[in-house]
Amino acid sequence: MNHQRLIPLEAMRGLAAIIVLVHHVLLGFSPYVSGLLPQARNANSFVGEWYFFLFNGTSSVTFFFTLSGFVLCWSYFNSGDKSDLLKAFFKRWPRLAGLVLITCLSSYVIFKLGFYYYEPASLISNSTWLLNFGCPTPYCTDGWAIRFEPSLLDAFTQGLTTFFTGNSTYNTNLWTMKLEFIGSIVVFLIAAFISLILSFNYLVTASIIFLIWALTVNPYLVPFIAGIFLSAIVAKYKTKINLRFALSLLIVGVYLLSYLIPEKDFSWVTLIQYPSLIADNIRIIINTIASVLIIFSIMANDLIFNKINGRFFSFLGKLSFPLYLVHTLVICSISSFSYITMHHYGYKDELIFIITFLITLSSSIMVSLPLIYMDSFWLKKINKIASMLFNKTNPLIK
Repeated sequence: MNHQRLIPLEAMRGLAAIIVLVHHVLLGFSPYVSGLLPQARNANSFVGEWYFFLFNGTSSVTFFFTLSGFVLCWSYFNSGDKSDLLKAFFKRWPRLAGLVLITCLSSYVIFKLGFYYYEPASLISNSTWLLNFGCPTPYCTDGWAIRFEPSLLDAFTQGLTTFFTGNSTYNTNLWTMKLEFIGSIVVFLIAAFISLILSFNYLVTASIIFLIWALTVNPYLVPFIAGIFLSAIVAKYKTKINLRFALSLLIVGVYLLSYLIPEKDFSWVTLIQYPSLIADNIRIIINTIASVLIIFSIMANDLIFNKINGRFFSFLGKLSFPLYLVHTLVICSISSFSYITMHHYGYKDELIFIITFLITLSSSIMVSLPLIYMDSFWLKKINKIASMLFNKTNPLIK
């Protein structure tokens, strides 16, 4: 298991991407049902319920980051080959930038053709998230998207540089790309430290020190660091647990992924008030713990691992990145147009939402399919170049 592709974990990434899609469909077309935003929340909103993981795209992003921390250096930790680490480091930016650039340019075309319908749709659904092209108040100036003037050069530049600038006006989902890239660099550096300096010793002590550092510098680094140390511990000890214990960890992890605010089934979180470093960042900490439990339960039990190791789950993994990138563009164009049309013809609200969700999911998958092949082609080219630059005969990596 150690050296094969981690299909089960990649499949979990695919499921998390679908949850982000659900999260955004609710934000756009039925904001009060989920209660994801403070300004669109009431006593009947799903937020705070134990099953909120089904709609909690915020915790799914934390899961993405934890998974990146685990997966990026898994091959290196198992092989001990420094070229694996150097290749992973070299590939990270071009690996991400290929599809990101395509979606930015595609969004530019949609803007210029006038195929975005998010503004009139938002007036029906009363969604500030949709009004602002997927960037809710107060994170973006209210109405910024209406005044936005697209530029081909700007779209091209943003597709290549969002990893450094954080700009995401053509695809607001790209707000995570800067964090993903910086987190990846931190992961590679810590991986080298774990292997070359610590020799895989003192992992628990080192993880505590780095996690405290992350909380003081940027709490979004916490899941990356948790993932990299979990990866090192699993690679070193190869711990196995029985099915009952693994399922228990999995259930607790899923429950904790439901956390967003300390209400209803999570009112107990209000008891955590000290130290302030933890209390102030409790959402990220709880969602990171959840992610660690889920990843560990899969990796530490062969039965669970093998059950989600087939072709369908491999497809889910390949679908995850393209689906994450395209679904907001779909929501703001095809889905918004369909939503407006159904309201015009007087369909019931519940039916409109269900059909809008199905249109969003199916259209996003269809748009993602060619991107899967593009991504595969691009990755093969990057791998070939990386293998030429960082092969074992290169004296610089011996």
